[in-house]
Amino acid sequence: MALDAFQVRALRHREVNEKEAFTIVDRDGHFFRASLKVMKKSGGEALVYERMAGSTESPADITLLCAVLARQRMLVVIQKATELGATRIVPVLSERSVPREGLEHQKAHAWPKQALRAARQCRRASLPEVREAVELASILEEDCFTQAGLRVFLDDRESSPRALDGKAPWAARAGRRIVLAVGPEGGWSDEERAILTTRGAVPLQLGGRVLRAETAVFAGLTLLQHAYGDM
Repeated sequence: MALDAFQVRALRHREVNEKEAFTIVDRDGHFFRASLKVMKKSGGEALVYERMAGSTESPADITLLCAVLARQRMLVVIQKATELGATRIVPVLSERSVPREGLEHQKAHAWPKQALRAARQCRRASLPEVREAVELASILEEDCFTQAGLRVFLDDRESSPRALDGKAPWAARAGRRIVLAVGPEGGWSDEERAILTTRGAVPLQLGGRVLRAETAVFAGLTLLQHAYGDM
């Protein structure tokens, strides 16, 4: 297959080199593996060698809001959230999260690269958007939150039966745009819980055990993807 300049730029952005494999999707939604043969600025050529059994992309458009975790655990969160099909990842500055002045120590500059490597490893055809860290109140004003059909925040203190009702097709009611908000160690503060609730987010408890923040991210994403048929 011939590659145009736009496709070449996309492959360069994904750091795909000659002789390396990548995932591509055609106009009919079929996914293939291809090997990059030649790449120049104006275009290139790739060899399509395998049709994949199914899509590498989730039917759900999931925005993950995750409070910035200490000990560089955001690197693991971004890696696994990419593998679990998140569409965008927004590190959040909250009352109990790592503060803005501590972001350099958490290797915030490496977060987008972590998503890129994870996307290549799990053969995704797309890259999740990885935002810069932002205050919670700020992200609640953006379209990725306000336009979501379902907004869930994890809370070990209470759970809403309206959040994920197993007896009703809530996934169909909510549409494909979802927000999952996960707080830091110690959870969201009372003020943050009130703000999230006021903005239409519903609390969800994952079992009776207190989970580490990164474990809650993985469990929450898996639960949502299962409901949408991705897992």
